[in-house]
Amino acid sequence: MPKRKPRRKPRRWCFPATALLEQFEEGTWANHIAERLGTTRATIQRWRMGNTMLDPYEADKFAIKLGKHPGNIWPNWFDLPELQDTPKENNNDSQ
Repeated sequence: MPKRKPRRKPRRWCFPATALLEQFEEGTWANHIAERLGTTRATIQRWRMGNTMLDPYEADKFAIKLGKHPGNIWPNWFDLPELQDTPKENNNDSQ
């Protein structure tokens, strides 16, 4: 019996690539979008299918290429754990 490929775990903090496409006017050619984002036409076509999710580093990179903060493209950007305030420890040992 052939061995199955293990399923990839879904990444918890991912952002839909389609939000990047919404930053362009409807009907913008894939070549133009790809050139602005520094990627390929095939990548843009894949994003248009709606299944592609970007990790925070990719999302940040593409937002910067558009001259925007990722939070302007993905409203849930600030929900990332590393962007949350961490509670400061209360150090009462020095009293």
